[in-house]
Amino acid sequence: MFKTFSVLLLIFLVKAAVASDLSQSERVELRGQLSTPCPSEDVWAQLLAEGIAQQKQAPAKLAQLYLTQAECEMFKSADLLAANIAKAKPLFDPQRTPDLYVYSQILESFYQYTYRNRTEEAIAILENLSGNKALQDDLWLYSGYLQNLLDLYYQQHAYERIPEPLFKFAQQLEKHHGQQCDEIGLLIPFLTELSTLAGKSGDVEQAKQVSMQMVDHLRQFDQKFNIAVVYANLSNLDFLPFAEQVDFARKALIEDPTVYCADRLKKMIELADAQNGKFSAAEASPSAEVEQGKSDCAVSYYYYSARIFLLKRDLDAAERMAGKASMVGRWQHADLMQRIHRERGEFDKALAAAENLMRLREQAAENARRLMSASYQVRLKLAQDEAIAAEQLKQAELLEASEQKASLRFYLLLTIAVAGFVVAAVLSLYLVRSRQLSTKLQRLSDTDPLTGLLNRRAFLRQAEQLKLLAQRQQFPLALALIDLDFFKQINDQHGHQAGDAVLRAFADAAKATLRQTDVVGRFGGEEFILMTSQQNADALASLLQRLQHCFKQMCLQDSQIGFSVSFSAGTAALNIQHEINDEQAIEEAIRQADEQLYRAKGNGRQQVCMADICVPLLTMA
Repeated sequence: MFKTFSVLLLIFLVKAAVASDLSQSERVELRGQLSTPCPSEDVWAQLLAEGIAQQKQAPAKLAQLYLTQAECEMFKSADLLAANIAKAKPLFDPQRTPDLYVYSQILESFYQYTYRNRTEEAIAILENLSGNKALQDDLWLYSGYLQNLLDLYYQQHAYERIPEPLFKFAQQLEKHHGQQCDEIGLLIPFLTELSTLAGKSGDVEQAKQVSMQMVDHLRQFDQKFNIAVVYANLSNLDFLPFAEQVDFARKALIEDPTVYCADRLKKMIELADAQNGKFSAAEASPSAEVEQGKSDCAVSYYYYSARIFLLKRDLDAAERMAGKASMVGRWQHADLMQRIHRERGEFDKALAAAENLMRLREQAAENARRLMSASYQVRLKLAQDEAIAAEQLKQAELLEASEQKASLRFYLLLTIAVAGFVVAAVLSLYLVRSRQLSTKLQRLSDTDPLTGLLNRRAFLRQAEQLKLLAQRQQFPLALALIDLDFFKQINDQHGHQAGDAVLRAFADAAKATLRQTDVVGRFGGEEFILMTSQQNADALASLLQRLQHCFKQMCLQDSQIGFSVSFSAGTAALNIQHEINDEQAIEEAIRQADEQLYRAKGNGRQQVCMADICVPLLTMA
């Protein structure tokens, strides 16, 4: 009954207002009433019918209704969004009602880049609004403008331009605190952008913390759709583990199954179930927005679809998915192609795709560092500006009250000293945080995520440093290439989870067996690489023998494996007699070790082959 009464009251207020056109402040208030929460379809129909009936007397009022409905439905229907914008534009004069013009342009920009993929056109629309006075006077409009602008800057990788408008909006919010009629319309978009900035900078904990603050706030107003949007955004964080992404996707769909990018969320959950052996009975058809669009939602949808087809061993279908939604050039496409080529045995193509994937991930890490650096610089600049403004204010007060010059000078110096101390403390804390994030990003870029060992690029860098040390101190070096025997059969017979467990078991055995002076890394797939100062044939064979025994024990003790796994190895001595700047020695040693590895596999596997001998890797009792 209370809900029905509220709806009737809202309709009555609209009827009363339609008799005469509204002022800008009245339009702002009405926009807040209609957008939080958005009325149902039946209520919209009644409101629009009243507005159309009084169109001649209050055209701007009807335009306001159309634009507010467009905002309410902007994530659900591209057609309704475009239609309402088109209906509203003839009803107002941009000179007489600039707020409606700005409102319509913000919605038009969202439509162009979300549903038509016209990023440059959308940017031009927003940048043309930057000096509009109505935008500066209305924080509601400025909030929507800021969200669209930052989304476009992210798409264009214009990271240096992102922090300044966001932090300046924070200053505006602080100045106008308590003067706006709807807290949700301002606070939530601001927290969303803070969460996005933290997530894209690699600080996922800060992103989750801000997002949970939004959820708690929205829960007070029963804003299920907006809560679903928050969870959906969390599920798309690049630096978040896949299991956590899936958990947030489930939460988003529980809150509101119609949330924007629902297709992507469902497909992500379907992939997680498939990885656990639970395949869906039938392939669901994507929505029209996914089939027609080139948005990030469509890219993610087809990426997860391809991953599911890979689990089903349908490589042709997986490759078709990889060609959809303009995915070529993105990390998702490189990841899919290296998986597809590897499954087909096209190892040269798989290696090329894996190297492309590594390059794209390194670029993502570099983008995160750029964004973090830009944030630091903007905060530093704003802190300096605030300090300068504070000093200028104190100087003005000093001139106006010259009779208190002596006492004011003391307080001014004290204030500047305290402000300087606070700024220095804040900057010091931020520098410490920046170093921690930089170290974390470097570690992530150097480490293979599955095994925890060095990846190929990091191994080669450390191997070169060890070679230079060996040249200076004149100690021998040897390099070994290690390949797990019958690894494809393990994946086929026991599943990829067992295969991943075997790779982790080998990494754990290497960490437990090898010396701290040895350098070991994952070379690619089931292949590992080792550099050691054990160049003597007997000593090197003994080292690999111990590694084989430890590896076998860890496989037998692992609940996900439970069977013995062996490996084959090829070794080569590293020539350290050349000049220090000779970069070919390691590559030549890898080539020779690869030949010996091929020889070991040809001789029946589970053995190590050196230049003049092959030694079986017998398991110890």
